[in-house]
Amino acid sequence: MLDVLTLDQLRVFVTVAESGSFRAGAARLSRVQSAVSHAIANLEAELGLTLFDRTGHRPVLTAEGQALLSNARDILLRIDALKARARGLGEGVELELSLTVDTLFPIDAVGRPWRRCVPHIRRSPSVWPSSRLADR
Repeated sequence: MLDVLTLDQLRVFVTVAESGSFRAGAARLSRVQSAVSHAIANLEAELGLTLFDRTGHRPVLTAEGQALLSNARDILLRIDALKARARGLGEGVELELSLTVDTLFPIDAVGRPWRRCVPHIRRSPSVWPSSRLADR
């Protein structure tokens, strides 16, 4: 049951995974280590999985933790994009980029990096033969 899963728990999970330890994660989040450990324990209880193997000197992501880390990053990225878009809409600004490329150009070469770097800017890609690009 995922009724009490929080964005804070996901942020803590990603931060600890990226930092390599609960102590370093706590420092990055400006929290005490016990609060970070508690957030991870609650997240593990909610998911019914162990995300970190704590038997060694440093916590190591379990196979389940590794599998869920990319999902957690994606969720946080989307939340950050939602907040940026809401902020822009509140200020009367909504960003959009129109991009036109030749049919021979792989659109994913632009689209994927763009989504990673600036997910809050909407894209309107269109593909045209190079003979028609000059007319646009």
